[in-house]
Amino acid sequence: MEDPNQRKKSMNAFAKYTAISFQMIAIIGVFAFIGHKIDAYRNAKMPIFTAALSLLGVAVSMYQVVKQLNKNDS
Repeated sequence: MEDPNQRKKSMNAFAKYTAISFQMIAIIGVFAFIGHKIDAYRNAKMPIFTAALSLLGVAVSMYQVVKQLNKNDS
């Protein structure tokens, strides 16, 4: 039988990491959507803004993850 305090800690950790993953998806999605709209407005044959802003979204989301994990560990 598992200790109730241990179970609560594991559920809190699960909720924290789930929230971080949804935040990453949202950030990357917003940046990709903006890039797509820019490319559609420009009638671009190559989706350069979509690719560039998607990569920028990945970088921003990774920065946010590292910042949150360091804040929670302290």
